[in-house]
Amino acid sequence: MQKKDRILEKAIKVFNERGYHAVTLTDVAHACEMSRGNLAYHFKYKKHILNDLIIKMVHEVRNIQLGRKDYPAFSNLSLDVRTCGTLQSKYRFIFRDSSVLEHNSVKRVMKIWSEISIKRNLEAFAFGVEIGTMKPEPFDGLYHQLSVNAWMVAYYWVAQQSVRTVGSYEEAEKMVWSTVIPHFTEKGLAAFQNFYGEEYFDQGGISVAALQREIQLF
Repeated sequence: MQKKDRILEKAIKVFNERGYHAVTLTDVAHACEMSRGNLAYHFKYKKHILNDLIIKMVHEVRNIQLGRKDYPAFSNLSLDVRTCGTLQSKYRFIFRDSSVLEHNSVKRVMKIWSEISIKRNLEAFAFGVEIGTMKPEPFDGLYHQLSVNAWMVAYYWVAQQSVRTVGSYEEAEKMVWSTVIPHFTEKGLAAFQNFYGEEYFDQGGISVAALQREIQLF
């Protein structure tokens, strides 16, 4: 690992432990077991470390997203949620601090990411209607709202964990699907069960029979 990469990895660790604003460049230097002057050779200001971490995060997103299907599919929505979860786990200091999210480089990346995610979700729902796995919208704009909700659940998952106790069975991915599945057709539910298995929701106390009843009610 190159020295600059090692600095970034150590910076992530101390930022996660103490928060971005509470950490100084001297703290990062100590974590890297180098002098403040040596660190300044690579990063003159703390914001430069943050900028490089954002670039690093974008590259990681692209690598994870190589697993996407070329067409709208169940797995794509799940992959987007899992991608967000992976990043939130590694870069907790970003997602838990609104002031860090307001940093120019962070805000720009998050804005693009949110717009792409919401657009992809909406395309997947539209494709589902086209092939008969999702019902037509009961009113205009509902699937756009579901698309935004799916992004919000994934994006704010770490933040909400700081204000309430989250059960071990609670997962962002399952929370997203629980709002989408009631809009599946019987064909859609069968396809979902075939891909994820009938036991997918069992730990959350949601049974397949209950999902089928929900579908019939909508």
